[in-house]
Amino acid sequence: MAEENSVYTPKKKASDYIPMPYGFEIGGGSMFVAGVEWGSPLSLIYEQERPENAEGLWVPNDALLWSIRTRYVYDYMDHEYGVLIHPNIQYLRPLFGVAVGPQVGWFSSSGFDYGASIRLDLICILNIEAGYFFEKKNPYVSFLFTFSLLRMGPFDP
Repeated sequence: MAEENSVYTPKKKASDYIPMPYGFEIGGGSMFVAGVEWGSPLSLIYEQERPENAEGLWVPNDALLWSIRTRYVYDYMDHEYGVLIHPNIQYLRPLFGVAVGPQVGWFSSSGFDYGASIRLDLICILNIEAGYFFEKKNPYVSFLFTFSLLRMGPFDP
């Protein structure tokens, strides 16, 4: 016999822990960037709870999630290409977000490099990212077009 206010909670599966491609990005600035955003059904760390008085469709005010981005970059200044992995934490609101995280990778002429970046997310599809690579001693700014189900999902009623 089910209780009146009980809620069905599905069991977690092993596949919930495996990151899958949930989005892509492409853009330019100091470097050309093309990449894939990886996440899982468990990427959502926090999502505002639905208020008790909300009826019908409802969109949360904020969410916190993690993702991993893999990227191909071409540096116009040093004329070299690279491959990066970039884990990050994202705080999102319906029309604005911010993400921070480290990045590690390899460049064709300078070899292994690491750095950090901060990204501003506008309207879930336009990103402005600024970062710094410590071995290259190279700051960069990129303007990216992004399509990400991870970022749009919490705000899709």
